[in-house]
Amino acid sequence: MAPLDLTALYQQGLAAQQAGDTAAALALYDQILAVKSDIPEVLFQCARCLADRDPKQAEIAFRAALKLKPKEAAIWQGLHSVLRGGARVKLEKDAQRAKVPLGSELDARPIQQALAKGRADQAEAGAMALGKLAPAAFWPAYLLGEARLALSKPAVAPLEAATARDPNHAPARLALARAYAAAGRPIAAEAVLDDLTSPDSSLIRARLYRDTGRPEEAVATLDAHPPKPPRGPAELALSLAQTGQGDRALEAAKTAIAAGAPRVPLLRTLALACEEAGDISGAEAAMDHALSDPTADVLTHRAQLHQSAGDFSAADTALTAAIEANPMDGEAFRAYMNGRKLTPDDPLLPRLDAALARADLKPHDRAALHFAAAKARWDLKDHGAVFPHLDVANRLMAKAYPYSFEADLAEARTLTSEWKTLKDLPSDGPDDPVLFVTGLPRSGTTLIETILAAHAQVTAGGEMPFLGRALSPVLEALRHGTLTPDILSTAGARYLTAAQRRTGAPQVIADKAIATFSRIGHAARALPGARFILVKRDPRDTGLSLYRNMFPEGLHRYAYDLQAMGRYIRLHDAVTNFWKDALPERVQVVDYEALTADPEPQIRALLEAANLPWDPACLAPEASARRIQTLSFAQARQPIGTGAVAGWRRHEAELQPLIQALDTDVDLAP
Repeated sequence: MAPLDLTALYQQGLAAQQAGDTAAALALYDQILAVKSDIPEVLFQCARCLADRDPKQAEIAFRAALKLKPKEAAIWQGLHSVLRGGARVKLEKDAQRAKVPLGSELDARPIQQALAKGRADQAEAGAMALGKLAPAAFWPAYLLGEARLALSKPAVAPLEAATARDPNHAPARLALARAYAAAGRPIAAEAVLDDLTSPDSSLIRARLYRDTGRPEEAVATLDAHPPKPPRGPAELALSLAQTGQGDRALEAAKTAIAAGAPRVPLLRTLALACEEAGDISGAEAAMDHALSDPTADVLTHRAQLHQSAGDFSAADTALTAAIEANPMDGEAFRAYMNGRKLTPDDPLLPRLDAALARADLKPHDRAALHFAAAKARWDLKDHGAVFPHLDVANRLMAKAYPYSFEADLAEARTLTSEWKTLKDLPSDGPDDPVLFVTGLPRSGTTLIETILAAHAQVTAGGEMPFLGRALSPVLEALRHGTLTPDILSTAGARYLTAAQRRTGAPQVIADKAIATFSRIGHAARALPGARFILVKRDPRDTGLSLYRNMFPEGLHRYAYDLQAMGRYIRLHDAVTNFWKDALPERVQVVDYEALTADPEPQIRALLEAANLPWDPACLAPEASARRIQTLSFAQARQPIGTGAVAGWRRHEAELQPLIQALDTDVDLAP
């Protein structure tokens, strides 16, 4: 009989093991060990095959391999993975004495300490280093995920690996749920949380529910499994606020504050959540409670509520007090300048100049002050001084919030390519009439919404955040091949519940969520009764207006660089042209210049496209007493006119990077 080729048998065993056929691999390894029983590599592979099916036999094989190769870290690590209890603890101590990394909790202690001290970057580096030494260990993967979550980095991959290695480790599962939620995968996050009922899981689940348009479910979860103060009542306050229960929300916030929650940040966030639900009295109550400690940021926030309501006198009083409280508060100056047309004798102009002259300004305050100064110079017709201020302000913002055109292009391609799946998928979502007003920021969307709001049958909700939240599970399902008609119709129902709560609308809702432009098809399938009003304006005027404004943190990052802005505008054109071609009966384009030059025929066409009867009140939208919660709160209270048309010509030289970038061709084909 010919002697066995042990090397060939070993290679065959490895191939079978790699293919997942551990039984065949074990049979081959047994043949080798029957001939030569002291080959550590074969014993090690046998142990790996046995680890899941027979941990005791795996332990025997690992120990036999370790006896032959006592310094081989992979064998120590494999043995560690099958041990439990005291034997596992003993091995960890033995490994530490032998200076062999197991990737154990003991090895990971310095990483945990770094995380506890808020040094997430240090923890990330430590976890990566330990992971290289112990690539199959649980702790390096888990702590790498936690560190990346703390750094707002993608953390799904290491946490998926960690939970695969220890499926029963609850903190790792909670971290994975957070990572999925941060990655826009709420369905996956809910699945991870499915059988967890701890208070910590309630916190994560409540945030997940709020982020997908289900604040009522968030309240129910927190009531059923209340987390400890201050986090529990703080989360409950925000969830209640999103359901329109401002009074109860404020009481929960007071409980959280008494337990140590940061007072002003919580109350400001609470006010925003109340505004979002249409509970303006709740928002005002939260800010009035915060005013017992009248810091500049609280006074500015309260002033902005006054501005949205059109109460500019009360806003001026609050903003002047904010500047008294902090003469370097850029947001207060910016809000003040945006709320009026400046005159040369305005008493705050010298104070603005004095603030700008200071060397100790924070970058955000300096940017806001330069935006404020640019607005003042514009109003005073000192046009040569406008762009020097704007250039400084926008450079500071671009540095704080870097922009990637490639990322936006990739997302646009993904969204438009999803129409192939969406267009033929049946949907029985709610067919209530919703009018989405969309377009570039500063293109006239607030004017169009205000015109619609003047109609007797329309209630405007402003720039509502609900569509993006409701569609989040739809996008996840599309990208993982699991979209069903039920997911679509559920998204539509969630959106409508939130929008109706905010507006109280018995008839037609107008929603100026400008981000709708990129997912018109998705919204159309979830809401069969929706129509889309797309506002187009000369991109040079739009670009100038964008460059003159400071947006909420992280939004519209392209707006802080003229060249990037030009490329983005052409990307926006490509996407909206795609949806107009795909849904010609449901997308109506309104030309801003034509509207302002001759309003009545354009408004008649707009109402006809919206399936609304003629209402002459739409010719005088400035007469509306509604709240306006956008940067156009002042302009939208003026009669329709051409005053904002062709303003770019005065700054044609400064706008050349934008004008040249408008020649960009954007191809949505992958």
